[in-house]
Amino acid sequence: MPLTNSGQISMSDIAGEFGGSVPHALSEYHGKGNAPSSGEIQLAADFYGTANNYSIEYLVVAGGGGGVGTNDSSSGNGGGGAGGMRTGSATVTAGTAMSVNVGGGAGGVHVHHAYYNQGAGNGGGSSFNSTSCSGGGGGSYSKNGSSGGSGGGGGFRADHGPSWGGGSGTSGEGNNGMGSSPSLRGGGGGGKGSAATGHGGGSGQSWHGTTYATGGASGGGAGPAGTGQGGGSRRGSYGSGFNAGGGTVIIRYSGSQRGNGGTVTSSGGYTYHTFTSSGTYTT
Repeated sequence: MPLTNSGQISMSDIAGEFGGSVPHALSEYHGKGNAPSSGEIQLAADFYGTANNYSIEYLVVAGGGGGVGTNDSSSGNGGGGAGGMRTGSATVTAGTAMSVNVGGGAGGVHVHHAYYNQGAGNGGGSSFNSTSCSGGGGGSYSKNGSSGGSGGGGGFRADHGPSWGGGSGTSGEGNNGMGSSPSLRGGGGGGKGSAATGHGGGSGQSWHGTTYATGGASGGGAGPAGTGQGGGSRRGSYGSGFNAGGGTVIIRYSGSQRGNGGTVTSSGGYTYHTFTSSGTYTT
């Protein structure tokens, strides 16, 4: 909690808020509170009302929807929609426990060509710091893809007319998957920021050099772990559709490690905490 705004303030008060090593020295607290990065520190002037806060950025990606496969080599089927993707920032106080929820990717399914109107499951939602995303919609066979963070791609069957459209995307998380032409047989799921066209998956979005939330493609493969990518579907071959990539929550801040939780790495002057399963981030 913040230090007092008036009266006496001691070294032990500052150490209790900002930590440090025993025996404590004022030089430990350069750059803390309102203290300068070097030079003279004044206890009251530099630490009244201050707290051990720091700024974080974060990425929240939900799990992708599963892809579809059949026993019919003339059918194309929808790839799964990408999980929703959102970013944010916050100022946090040291010692606070923050819940991290990471949604799993849906599995691919195998349906028989004699049964229509079937589809794969949606991915699981992810959340952190009141920012949440819904999972990607599952791809389909002979019906529209399911709605989700990004819609699943519609399936196409050559002897049953036109292709089916993708499900609707959630505002701020992604766009629809789209149906495709007969020659391509099945739309990929829509990734955030772009609708899927043809048999490719919708484009994802980059966050600090890595792309997440790409839609699953018709004829594509499994979504890599921790990407929210939709599972690819079978196209013109027998077998099951492919599993989607699970979601992720990544927290980063400038400087050396201050928090705990997830897999901790450092790059470019930042510390990263990566969660590919649910847990707790302690500031």
